[in-house]
Amino acid sequence: MSVRIDCPKCNAVIAWNGTDDIVFCRLCGTRYKMHPRRSSNTQPAFMPPVGRGEVDILTVPNESTIRNRPLLKTYIPNNWRYQCTLAGDRFDVVSNPFVVSVAFLAPDNSAKIVFTGECFYKHFNATPQTAAFQNRLDDLTVSRTPSFLRLKSYMPANAYCDALAGSCGLNGLSVVNTRQPDSTELTKQQNAVQSFLSKGFLNASADWAGKTYSGTAPNGQRMKVYAETRVIQMMKVSQVPTLQMPPLGGMGALFGARMTPQMVAQQRQDIFWDTQYEFTLLAAEAVFDRAYAELQRIMQTLDYLPEMAQARADAMALANNAMMNIAAARSDSMNRMSQTIAETNAYTSNIQHQMIANNAASHDRVANLNSEMIRGVNTYHAHGGVVEASTMYDHVYQNTQNPNLFAAQQGDSFEFGVDFEELPRTNGNY
Repeated sequence: MSVRIDCPKCNAVIAWNGTDDIVFCRLCGTRYKMHPRRSSNTQPAFMPPVGRGEVDILTVPNESTIRNRPLLKTYIPNNWRYQCTLAGDRFDVVSNPFVVSVAFLAPDNSAKIVFTGECFYKHFNATPQTAAFQNRLDDLTVSRTPSFLRLKSYMPANAYCDALAGSCGLNGLSVVNTRQPDSTELTKQQNAVQSFLSKGFLNASADWAGKTYSGTAPNGQRMKVYAETRVIQMMKVSQVPTLQMPPLGGMGALFGARMTPQMVAQQRQDIFWDTQYEFTLLAAEAVFDRAYAELQRIMQTLDYLPEMAQARADAMALANNAMMNIAAARSDSMNRMSQTIAETNAYTSNIQHQMIANNAASHDRVANLNSEMIRGVNTYHAHGGVVEASTMYDHVYQNTQNPNLFAAQQGDSFEFGVDFEELPRTNGNY
């Protein structure tokens, strides 16, 4: 009984009899190596697709944003497995949504070819203080061409090839051959430079390297590596807002006046560099020449398809939306934080004002009591204001019918009539 499988490349239905090592998609022509799982409760797993020895169209099957879109076309060696993915940056493991990579693996695993598409960098001088900015995707809301940018110290093509070869894990790595650019490469460099100059860069220069290395694998096998890349370095002048202190002169300098920094625009020369492509071939010495010939056919046929621009635009829009959502959430958080700070400041200010008022009132009470003690009087709250009486009296009364009539007594032997109301002591609080 056959098993129904969906082609990862075009989603067409593939019927598999459960025993064949290779299955063939009749719609897109892709062949897959099968890896049957013996358990009856599991589905068979696809191995990477297999080349037919001709030019084929490549897609990224596992990326939701650009799934199954035709992005590249290239010659694929016969029976070589291949896989098209989004590339991690050469200097870290973070995938870049605008860079595509293709890996080709020989049937006997004796050779591997890796292609990585264009990566655009902004040069900056790496220091311990700026290390946190390494590999950071720049602000995607700023228009630029191309639309992907990372921060990284500039590397010329020779050093870049050395980094590619060094990533292969060989011991005793050494350069055995260095190629020189031919007329075709020089023409491509001139075209690339003119393209960047037409996009607003003030100057641009091209650098190319193709180098073969020899080394030993950890298992002792002698291996060779070929690395190739083209690097374009360019410069652009930008206006950068900068805080500056205004010049201090005259009387201000004499009396040490406090100056307020001002925001001014300054010109800055920004250096960018672009690795237009990179190829790495790692192969056993015995098969290196044969694998190198396959690499040359891949180089001669590999090209971006028009869908690549739209795929990058869609990935760009997705990244922009994510950044806008992050910015909106951050703005809401800042607003909540500002509101909390404002309320806290208002509460603290009210408490401080109350403390100041209470302190002032306390000083007034002490001053009033000192004044009463010096003059030998006590003060009382009466209808119409504060009245004073000698400290010899224990009680002071005010007539409710005639507010100007007061009475005072010593001790408790005398009781006034209902027309008199006893007045309370102020204790200095008036």
